[in-house]
Amino acid sequence: MDELMCTVASFFRNVGKNVVTDKEFTMEISLRYKWMPPADADRLLAVLLEKGHLEKDGEYLRPKFDVHATDVPFGFRPSADTVKALSKSRPSAAPADDLLSRLMARAESAGIKKKDFIVSVNAVQKRLNVDIEIAALLMLREKNIDISEYCGTAYDTVMKR
Repeated sequence: MDELMCTVASFFRNVGKNVVTDKEFTMEISLRYKWMPPADADRLLAVLLEKGHLEKDGEYLRPKFDVHATDVPFGFRPSADTVKALSKSRPSAAPADDLLSRLMARAESAGIKKKDFIVSVNAVQKRLNVDIEIAALLMLREKNIDISEYCGTAYDTVMKR
């Protein structure tokens, strides 16, 4: 069985939905399941669309095969080789451009644990129904952390969507 098909089947079974948005896909893969960093999850999405495992219908993604008929090993997660291949296939500038990763690093440098950052950001995002980057900025600001250097990038990122 193709590992990419197992990844899609495992993901959709775990979330319990037939469709998700791009952002939901990458955030769930990286932050909830911790399968890979957000930039790699973005690349994974591009590869899955390219290879025809997922289809995009407007703003929604759906698998192009029956995920319940796919045999997925218990406790499946993409192999380290797959994640490593995704990391190598993206442009080298991508990690620096990933705003969420930079905000997470800023939080960690201020003494906030990665897990606490993710939980807090998800809570703010859910409560205010805003983009994840905006939720991260708001959470950092609530902790009295200077976010001024990230505001312009966040604005540009959100406006491109």
